[in-house]
Amino acid sequence: MRYVLLIVLLWAGAAQAEGRRLLSRTEAADWRAVGRLNIDGRGFCTATLIAPDLVLTAAHCVFSDRTRLPVRPNALHFVAGYYIGDYIAHRRVRRVMVHRGYDPLRELSERQITSDIAVLELVTPINEVHPFERELRPRAGDPIVVVSYAADRPEAPSIQEPCDTIAVEDRFVVMDCDVTFGASGSPVFTVRNGRPRISSVVSAIGMRGGDQQVAYGAAIDEGALDSVLTDIVHGDADRGIRRPGSSIAQQLGRE
Repeated sequence: MRYVLLIVLLWAGAAQAEGRRLLSRTEAADWRAVGRLNIDGRGFCTATLIAPDLVLTAAHCVFSDRTRLPVRPNALHFVAGYYIGDYIAHRRVRRVMVHRGYDPLRELSERQITSDIAVLELVTPINEVHPFERELRPRAGDPIVVVSYAADRPEAPSIQEPCDTIAVEDRFVVMDCDVTFGASGSPVFTVRNGRPRISSVVSAIGMRGGDQQVAYGAAIDEGALDSVLTDIVHGDADRGIRRPGSSIAQQLGRE
């Protein structure tokens, strides 16, 4: 599978919205565990509560797009259910851990996208919202739902339902969903028996067949999300964001 890849950058200009629509305030109540991740006062991503104190987003959201260095955890601020100035809860981030395979210096590729996963531990839990459960991965042909904040609609969440899963190769997911700048980290939901479950995270946009814009995401199966959660549980997140191929001392700047 080969596609022309273009990363969804946080601080780029807005794109034209087509397939998405704004959620009404009443509709948005069903998606309150989705929130805006504000980044050091300079931009934002979309993120989702997956446990009372854990938020799921894209790994590239927690690195500076200019320096490629990690953003300080206390400069990350999750606002659950944000809607035109109102919100359910907001929390600072205490610790960050990204997938072991993600490297902010590596060129964008299918492999990089499948590792574009980060988990943020909040300073205190959010108990007012029920976190979303997950589906191991979408299947080709599955209808899916994407909820996102975006540069052209930053004050309220948008939804596209349904869009389709075009292909799944290993953990690389291709979707025909309409996403734009700011939607990095957005949850991709698969609906089973009427219940939405997170099956992927939006990472990038690109072109398919030369003229069709598509979205790319990482499936959050056992080999992806679980490894990040294990690092959080075992305290490995205390050393900050891991750089693949380097020692712990190098990661901390002590070598």
